[in-house]
Amino acid sequence: MKPELIVALLGGGSIAGAIIDRLVTWLLGRRKERITLADQSTQMAERLLVRMDAQLAGAETKLQLAETQMAAANLTIAQLREELARTKGEVAQLRAELRIREAVAAERDRLLVENAQLKAKVIQLGGDP
Repeated sequence: MKPELIVALLGGGSIAGAIIDRLVTWLLGRRKERITLADQSTQMAERLLVRMDAQLAGAETKLQLAETQMAAANLTIAQLREELARTKGEVAQLRAELRIREAVAAERDRLLVENAQLKAKVIQLGGDP
């Protein structure tokens, strides 16, 4: 189509001009709608990205807190192990002391029995205990 014919149809006030005008307006409107929809989609994607960034930051904070708690728990476990080792040493020492006391008590009991027997022999022999 020649440019003169297109200009005549558009500006001539003819029915064809009105149809072409509406067609061009419709096509431009659709393009504008597509651009608007694309802008809205971009805005929604940006909001989603911001929300995901916030969730990621929250998850990273929770992870750091969990790591801190885990380090504290590991330290507590190490301290408890040291305390357990000390306590085991103390228990072993107390058991050794108990064995010594039991041996001393057994020796005392043996000596008391021997003393009683000797007293009995002294009395039997006519002596004074």
